[in-house]
Amino acid sequence: MQANHPENNEFDGSRHAANALLAELCALCGQQAAAPPVLELQIGVIVTRTAVDAAGEGCLTITARLPAPDRDGYAPQGENTRFGDLDCMWHGDEGCHMAVRRIALARLGDERSVMDAILETADMAQAWHNSMALDPPPAC
Repeated sequence: MQANHPENNEFDGSRHAANALLAELCALCGQQAAAPPVLELQIGVIVTRTAVDAAGEGCLTITARLPAPDRDGYAPQGENTRFGDLDCMWHGDEGCHMAVRRIALARLGDERSVMDAILETADMAQAWHNSMALDPPPAC
C-alpha cells in the first residue's frame, strides 16, 4: 500500500530522478525551478539550498546559510573546518558562514529521505552555529 504514496517512491539513484523531485518541490513551494532545480527553504534562521551535483557520482548538495554574525553574537571564523558531516566555511561575499553537506544519491532510498536530509542538515548547521556563539544561552 505504501508504494501508492508519492512520498515513498523509490529512487533509482539517478540525477534525473532527484532533479525531477527537486523541481516538483520547488513548484510546491511556489519557487521557479531553474535548470537544474535548486530548492530553497528557510528552516528557523537557517536558509538551505539543495541541488544535485552536475558532475561526479551523483550527490545531493545541501548548503546551509547561517545568519550574519552581527545579529547573533558569534565571531566570523576565517578557517574552513569540519563539523560532523558538514564542510563549514566563511563566505565573504555573503558575509556569513555556510555549511555544505554532500550525500550520495544512492544513500537516499526514497523521496522522504531527501527532505529528512535537508532538515538534518539544517539541524547540524544550527548546532554548528550554536557552538560558535560567544554568549551561549543558559542551560534549561
